[in-house]
Amino acid sequence: MLKEKILELRSEITKKQTAINTKIKEAQQRAEEDNLEEAKTIKDEITSLKAEIETMTAKLKDLEELAGMKQEEVTEGEERAFNPRSPKVNFTDEIEEMRSKVNDYIRSYGQTRDGLKTIDAEPVIPVEILTTPQREPEDVVDLASMVNKKPVKTASGTYPVIANAKVGLASVAELEKNPELGKPEFKKVRYDVETYRGELPISQESIDDAGVDLTALVAEFLQQTKLITTNRAVAAVIKTFTKKTVADTDGIKQILNVDLKQAYKRNIVATASAFQHLDTLKDKNGQYILQQSIASPSGKTLFGNSITVMDDEVLGSKAGDMMMFIGDLKAAIFFADRVDVTAKWVENSVYGQVLSIATRFDVKQADEKAGFFVTIKPPVETGTTE
Repeated sequence: MLKEKILELRSEITKKQTAINTKIKEAQQRAEEDNLEEAKTIKDEITSLKAEIETMTAKLKDLEELAGMKQEEVTEGEERAFNPRSPKVNFTDEIEEMRSKVNDYIRSYGQTRDGLKTIDAEPVIPVEILTTPQREPEDVVDLASMVNKKPVKTASGTYPVIANAKVGLASVAELEKNPELGKPEFKKVRYDVETYRGELPISQESIDDAGVDLTALVAEFLQQTKLITTNRAVAAVIKTFTKKTVADTDGIKQILNVDLKQAYKRNIVATASAFQHLDTLKDKNGQYILQQSIASPSGKTLFGNSITVMDDEVLGSKAGDMMMFIGDLKAAIFFADRVDVTAKWVENSVYGQVLSIATRFDVKQADEKAGFFVTIKPPVETGTTE
């Protein structure tokens, strides 16, 4: 339907606007790291995305005008002229209508599902009404946004990843036959989308109270739980990369300078304990090795590379673990996002009935050479006895 196309187009525009904001941060970060060529490349990508948004916005405007058209009534044989200034469809009303349908579904314990798309008999909550943040802290780390995250339309499939080129172009004399070049190497990353569920107890008082926005409750619940879930899933894949142990900053330099191929970007994700340890280290001149940087998520850089900090229990296994990922997150990890969020009422032994919320995604290692999972083990200082 026309309205569905318009909503889909609005969603695509929003995604591209979000991508632009992310790339602006990346470009500024590359510029601060003196990687001007990479910054220029990202800038070109931003320009291209803006052009796409302009085209999509123009198309959206046309669709909105078409959706807002109303047929003129013809009375007593009079043909009334078409008014080109007919009002546009109000998309605030469209979103409010969807919110109302979700609220009706929740309040009716799943009996009323008119106007809601379903997957496996579970109503899908439209993404447009779940993307408005409720109270999500701005400094929360979202690992899924740092990897190669792609929306997928099927529950399983493959995603092609091309390996870094190893053979350059050869010089050829005029009119000579072109030499045969090495074929690009493709790796097909297999994904199988998994379903992650959580239960949201909603009191009978909230259901009975018409003034309670149940959709807002669901959105807030999803924002909190999905971020925790995706971070843990990405962290679990990070832990599968080649493991290395370092005792000091020289070991970290070895990984950054030699072990990790130069074709890969340098991202560092560290546990809070690892970050604390690095933040206390000084060079031979007494200067702290971590440098201040407004472009880095943690506010600090290590040898010019930005650092993202996670809780010890997420990237490690317990408090005090000093772990790090050093590598190219975009190249290293593929995140298959099924997008759909569904809700259904299920029996619960304590609450009677709870609203079960489900989301679907999968996280896979895409390039095993794109990073290392590093453990910091400082040398044990032996005391002297008299």
